[in-house]
Amino acid sequence: MQVKVHFQLIKDEIIKNIKNAQNEIKVAVAWLTDEDIIRTLGQKSSFGIDVKIVISDSKENFKNTVKLNELVRNQSQLYVVSPKFMHHKFCIIDNSLIINGSYNWTYSAKSNEENILVIKLDNELKEDSELLLKFNTKFNFLCDKVSIKIVDNKILNDFKSSGKDATILAQLDENEIVLRQELEDDVKKSFQTAESIKISISPLLFERMKSDGGGVEFIKRIIHDEIKTGEMKSGFKKLEENIPNRVDLSLEFLVSRPKYECLFTIEEVEFCKKLMRKYNL
Repeated sequence: MQVKVHFQLIKDEIIKNIKNAQNEIKVAVAWLTDEDIIRTLGQKSSFGIDVKIVISDSKENFKNTVKLNELVRNQSQLYVVSPKFMHHKFCIIDNSLIINGSYNWTYSAKSNEENILVIKLDNELKEDSELLLKFNTKFNFLCDKVSIKIVDNKILNDFKSSGKDATILAQLDENEIVLRQELEDDVKKSFQTAESIKISISPLLFERMKSDGGGVEFIKRIIHDEIKTGEMKSGFKKLEENIPNRVDLSLEFLVSRPKYECLFTIEEVEFCKKLMRKYNL
């Protein structure tokens, strides 16, 4: 494996590597609005190179759909990830080179502080093959599982009117910050209630939660251990053993609530919901 980092002339480096492609180009970028890059991809596609592109459903990608339409007409395969926001910025060329970094394929990115890594692979090396497999697996998942394939201009126009915009994304981020804090507040209330009814839970647990990546990450680690081992943690057991049980004060109970579902994976939520159903909660 040979790795080079680029902090300047990033667009030129991307275009150079696209032009050098011999067989296949796979692109997954949140924003693709730089028409010079789009044109280069279209040219490679028209020359018979297999070009597949995955972008986000951000409105910025669809302000001018002419160039994207040209990509499709030139036999490029174009996919839009929706409704989950896709924020990747990587490219796989000929299964022998990976471009990955912070740089969005936009005009504005040229004036930002950005970076890319250009990774030349030796597929005879196990670690290189494993790295390529991981990128290809993620790319195939984006195309096959969570995307809408663009087959005509109507679909592009639909995204022009319904796509996410930057203010919405910023608001979503703000909403999650607030929700995470509310979760931590509810955890603290549960601990205080348990203490008031003489259920002994270590006071250090809440301090550990705050210092150990915050409430969400702390709870995730506990649930993952419980799923993996099939054994509930001591804190839950104490709440369960109380007469009557107070599992409604558990971390697992909070995860099962609709308010907090979006902070956890489907597996984590289903585990907690199934657990709570045993107690009619």
